[in-house]
Amino acid sequence: MANETFYVSVKTPKAATVYAFTRSVTGILDYAGVATPAEDELSQMQCVEGSAYFTPSWYTYLPTELHAAVDVYLPGNVENLDVGQYSFLLHVGALLLAVQERDGLLVAELLRRRSMVFANFLPLVLHIVKPVAVEALFANVYGGFHGNSGFEQVYKNDAPIATGETDVSAILFAAARDVLEPNPGKETPEGMFIRYFKDCKHADFTIGIVGATNHPWVDGIEKYESVVNAATAFRFLDDPSKIEMKSLSIYNSLTTKVQAESYNPHDHNAISVSIDDLGLALKGIKSKSKAGYLRATAAAILRKARPNLFAYGSKLWRLGANPDYFENAIVLRITF
Repeated sequence: MANETFYVSVKTPKAATVYAFTRSVTGILDYAGVATPAEDELSQMQCVEGSAYFTPSWYTYLPTELHAAVDVYLPGNVENLDVGQYSFLLHVGALLLAVQERDGLLVAELLRRRSMVFANFLPLVLHIVKPVAVEALFANVYGGFHGNSGFEQVYKNDAPIATGETDVSAILFAAARDVLEPNPGKETPEGMFIRYFKDCKHADFTIGIVGATNHPWVDGIEKYESVVNAATAFRFLDDPSKIEMKSLSIYNSLTTKVQAESYNPHDHNAISVSIDDLGLALKGIKSKSKAGYLRATAAAILRKARPNLFAYGSKLWRLGANPDYFENAIVLRITF
């Protein structure tokens, strides 16, 4: 009996990528990377949709890079595909997409949402997330929306993880260990990341911001959405998809400014975030309003790593309420 091959297709408006998984004669599932199967091969396989545990419908705004259709191709004569393997194949497509687009915070969110699905396939998961593990760990611990007070203990233990582990930080730390080279006896977790960002030539990560409800930018979301909903209802019999595309275009056009506030009397390491005002954007006017801040510890790490850096490359990456988020949570992509 030969090895079986399964394919996971991740198709976005910009590209389609197919990933292969193999199963040995003893029933062990393995990851084989990007593949280019022939069309006639796929046509002879069973095609099922990937799980909807990640869907664009949860978000007020999601970049087109993350608008994906996930299909899973199973051999036509597949036998003894256990529930765990089947569930893993249906859920791994979104994780592959998040890694592909280097959305580390989304990687962490997906691992959390289906922790039990991934727990029994940790060797595969560690291999898949490794390219973004450092950034995902940083975002999860210092820029997520759940808090992660348990990471300090994970860091101090610095122990290998075993199959069945569900702690997201422990999983990401294991995947990032080779790059971070932790030394718990000589430096803190914050010190480890300061060293990493000080040494890395180029940083590119996604991160959530805090304090949004205390600043004026989010006030424009409700007003903007009411305009969109009214327009959709009014033009319902025409083509509401045009309104959706226009809305996506407006969100895509919003520019952001992420900069140090060393003069801030409450925190000299503060890094603030401003975004083009939505209400004014509807009128074709570009003017930013304060949207919030990076979390204090994340900001302190970045400022101490690069004390001469005051302006950060940034882009509005995700916006919206979903099962893992507070309402209107804002996620940025930051580069420097």
